Amino acid sequence: MIYDTVIIGGGVVGLSILHSSLLAGYNAILLERNPDLCDGASGRNSGIICTGVDAPSGSLERALIRESISRVRDFCVEHNVPMRECGSLVCLWPWDDHDDDTTTHVEDEKKIDDENAFVTRAVSSNDKLKRVLQESHVAGDNHAALLTSETVNELEPALSSQCVGAVHIPGEIVVDPWLFPLALATHARELGKQLNQDKNVDVIQTGREVVMDASSFNAKEGIWNLVTQRCGKDNEEVVFKTKSIINAAGINSDLMQMSASSVASDINSPTFAARPRRGQYIVYSAPEKFPTLTRPIQPVPTDRTKGIFVYSTLYNQIVVGPTAKDQSSRTNDEIERSVAKELAAHATRVFDTHMGSSSLQSDADFDPRIVGEYVGIRPGTSKRDYQIQLHCHANFITVGGIRSTGLSASLGIGRHVVQSLLCSIVCQSGEKMVSVQQQAPTPLPDVVSLVEQYHCRGDGCIHVGGHEYRVTHPLTRMGWGARTGIAASGE
Repeated sequence: MIYDTVIIGGGVVGLSILHSSLLAGYNAILLERNPDLCDGASGRNSGIICTGVDAPSGSLERALIRESISRVRDFCVEHNVPMRECGSLVCLWPWDDHDDDTTTHVEDEKKIDDENAFVTRAVSSNDKLKRVLQESHVAGDNHAALLTSETVNELEPALSSQCVGAVHIPGEIVVDPWLFPLALATHARELGKQLNQDKNVDVIQTGREVVMDASSFNAKEGIWNLVTQRCGKDNEEVVFKTKSIINAAGINSDLMQMSASSVASDINSPTFAARPRRGQYIVYSAPEKFPTLTRPIQPVPTDRTKGIFVYSTLYNQIVVGPTAKDQSSRTNDEIERSVAKELAAHATRVFDTHMGSSSLQSDADFDPRIVGEYVGIRPGTSKRDYQIQLHCHANFITVGGIRSTGLSASLGIGRHVVQSLLCSIVCQSGEKMVSVQQQAPTPLPDVVSLVEQYHCRGDGCIHVGGHEYRVTHPLTRMGWGARTGIAASGE
């Protein structure tokens, strides 16, 4: 069998590209080297779908976020993915002027304009919020509005009364960060059965690592021989013949392109370099003395980071994070106690009540409300925009630099890669695409039944649509483990 495309990487972006490819009638398959899907950055994100206000104006990132946000509600309804359409509050606090991460002084206006950076000037509080409002409108959030401190406290009585004011961005959504990509995977497998004559072929293969150095590309025929190995004891080798390759390898997308450039001379060395950025989170059970937050609370963003969020999940657990710390390691996701203390201090100020930083009873800062912590390694790069590149003479597409907005932009990325890039490779042969009958996807089972299955099995997995999936996202695991929020009521 010769595939139209092979997608490397089983995160939310790779799954969206697979889903879009199959919807368009391409014979596609996805390979993930880990045993489970979404076990990298996609399994350690916030679960907040943003509207792109902090993405550079005119960037591909902002365009694809806007494309995605226009479709995400219908997708969630059609696939039974739980969501909370709540918007978010960009809050200004008295201490912001003293925090390095929330204020950037403008010394070179021309340089900032040239880089299209979203920069917060060290000006009056009112001007800061007006700038956020202006950027929100430019990004397409026409209903974004300034709120007084009194209005903020009416909307979110759990917050400290010290909030100076806020911008309400109504388009942002909280979702279950694991069920969203699961819906892409289950529907992709349904579509794969419709397209493939061999019903035994699974369009998603996990635990299979690409050995690019051993692969080859026949430029005359336009065919890749992609060598893979089954991760494990047997190291079973399988060669996939494909007309194209889509590199969605996340934090390793630059390394994958570098390896491919040694195989096919028409693939350039990557023009970007991975800059791993760790984001640490701390998760609390809902405080009993005040109501659960409805809207994510975020600080005024800077050109470097959106800052530390405080929000409630669909399971009524309070999340504080992420931080934004650059590191050289692509894999180090150990919890840093000093960072946990910083997160707890931030939560303490936002709620105006003490929030501890440790779940160990022996620690001085023990807090029994802590249900977990986690770190995500975001695939940032040296560039300020997504690095989505077509190497047309080698039938190779790189989808890199998808930083913290991968979940938000995933539907837009999938459609863009397939409709704008993949078609220019595969359709050159003049072959007609297979027509896929547009049947409604099988919705995911309701959350309560999934949680019941999760607890009954006791192995961290669930069974959906004839396949077993391990729950890789800590927010989903924590919520399901506690049976709170929608896990308790199904609402």
